[in-house]
Amino acid sequence: MLTAIVVVFLPLSRAYDLGVFLKAGSAVIHGLHVYPRPGTPAVYSGFSFVYPYFAVWPFVPLAALSPALGTAVFFAICAGAVIGACYVEADGDPRPAVLVLCTAFTITGLQLGALSPLLMAGAVFVWRLRDRPLVFALLAAPVIACKLFLAPLLAWPLLARRYRAFAWASVATLALLALGFAFGPLGAVPYLRLLSALGAHEAHAGFGLIGALRGAGLAATAAEGVALALAAAVLASAYRHHRRTGDERVLFCAGLVVSLLLTPVLWSHYLILLAAGLLVLDAPWRWFAALAALSWLIAPPHGVDIDIRLLQRIGSLGAWLAIAASLLMFGYAAKPLRWHGGRRVGRPR
Repeated sequence: MLTAIVVVFLPLSRAYDLGVFLKAGSAVIHGLHVYPRPGTPAVYSGFSFVYPYFAVWPFVPLAALSPALGTAVFFAICAGAVIGACYVEADGDPRPAVLVLCTAFTITGLQLGALSPLLMAGAVFVWRLRDRPLVFALLAAPVIACKLFLAPLLAWPLLARRYRAFAWASVATLALLALGFAFGPLGAVPYLRLLSALGAHEAHAGFGLIGALRGAGLAATAAEGVALALAAAVLASAYRHHRRTGDERVLFCAGLVVSLLLTPVLWSHYLILLAAGLLVLDAPWRWFAALAALSWLIAPPHGVDIDIRLLQRIGSLGAWLAIAASLLMFGYAAKPLRWHGGRRVGRPR
């Protein structure tokens, strides 16, 4: 599958996201300005660095390499992270890894050189490190801080009463952001303004629920209110289920789904995070096959021309998939438990 991605799909699209990261890394090396000028069209051009400043640091050494070598190294890191996360969480079963690589979400993320594959792998390993608060925080901080829409994921350790893990992760995330604001060209307030302008402009272009509601005629405030209400309902349902059964997996999945529901800008490759939920739930391989099939209906990889105009008329399929996935996750977790004292004692089939 990796060979197919390299030979067939990578040539269909430029690695636009990676190009932005490498350009920003080169700007740091040469002492140039990293961010676009606030208030200009460059903010939402798709070719400007709009991430927290610390996110550019790992790309500085990659920018020192040739473009071809830097791209190959980053692809290897992302693909290896996805395969490793799937293989470890699936207890060595190779089928989930193959099927996750088959999803259009993963292929698109690898085509673009996006952070999404790394975020998916990071979420899986954050789950595995939940019993080690300090290590948990050291991994959760960069995962959440580089994509702030993942902040609702921290609701999981809070509601699960993992207070040390929640506190350490919150402090580490804020510290990482503060370091970026302190040593970067933008402070916290100007950066939030930059994100606000970006979200307001790109909400209609993505697959997010807020964008879909605004496209249906709702004002921005009303659309955000509906998304918040739905997110609160998802978390409340997950918390009730956790209190009744002790099954913590549903809280983790709820955090992922709420993150996807609340982000004003939701690109298709963000939905690779749903695979992290399936891995944590020990879902049967058929669920991964269903996710792979649905992903191609929602948004094929770049350069693949599939006529899905009928499906596109339905609306923001990515948002509705996130909602449906939350219900499936809750239903799966509500099956007769093979958990005891918060620990899994049998692999659900």
